[in-house]
Amino acid sequence: MRKVGLLAAGTGLALLVSACGGASGGSEADGAAPAGLARAGEVTFCTDPEYPPMEYYAEGDTSTPIGFTSDAARALADLWEVDAKWQITSFDGLMPGLQAGRCDVLWTALYISPERLEVADAAPFLETGPGLIVRTGDTSITSSEDLSGKTVAVQGGGSNELTVKALSEELEAAGLPGITIQAYPKTAETVAAVTNGKADALIETDVAVVDMVGKSNGALVAVPDIFPADTRFGVYTKKDSPLTGPVAEGVRTLAENGTLQEIAVEYGLDPARVITD
Repeated sequence: MRKVGLLAAGTGLALLVSACGGASGGSEADGAAPAGLARAGEVTFCTDPEYPPMEYYAEGDTSTPIGFTSDAARALADLWEVDAKWQITSFDGLMPGLQAGRCDVLWTALYISPERLEVADAAPFLETGPGLIVRTGDTSITSSEDLSGKTVAVQGGGSNELTVKALSEELEAAGLPGITIQAYPKTAETVAAVTNGKADALIETDVAVVDMVGKSNGALVAVPDIFPADTRFGVYTKKDSPLTGPVAEGVRTLAENGTLQEIAVEYGLDPARVITD
């Protein structure tokens, strides 16, 4: 995942894209909307729009996020016949924001992990896995074992950091040097670390790797087949929330009717990765 970073999560860091505070309502279902929404007629999504092609702002327009998860969230709101609103927060504030009730649903590029499932419910929507990026011309890393003794940049606090830590421990258990891990709050900082030579490689979700390499002006290249694509992104709700079932049903409907596949194609993702079971 993708993503729980190092910046302090606080209410002051969260910018509400449209007014979604104030009086609560909507405990009862209204029309196609499920029961459990904080406010009648709208659903608020927590997101961190700094992760293209999943969630980001169009150049010169910070009014509302776009990307796969943002468009998918809008599609879910349309399915429920309510307005989509966004609670914008830092990466590490995503799950705390959901827990604090600052949003109804957390739909951004977050892996489903046992740790997250202890505090929230999740509906899977896209298969993914870690990808690796190195500087162009570096041929020293072709397997996970080649990361022994290397410095790897990663966005801190998420599943990708845990993956690198686990690999480092495996290497050390085999008598090899471990991995020096550089954790950064933002993905752009991991790219800069590799580009500037502070790190040998960066690990990031495979859906973001193509975008990062494409925007590097030839400075970076992806190394294939280092990690398996055996992880799922999830849409999160509070543990045992009345929205848990409707979110799972809504995501399944959007997958079965082809909406999520169409959005995936629009953003250069493999539609076959959309989860339909």
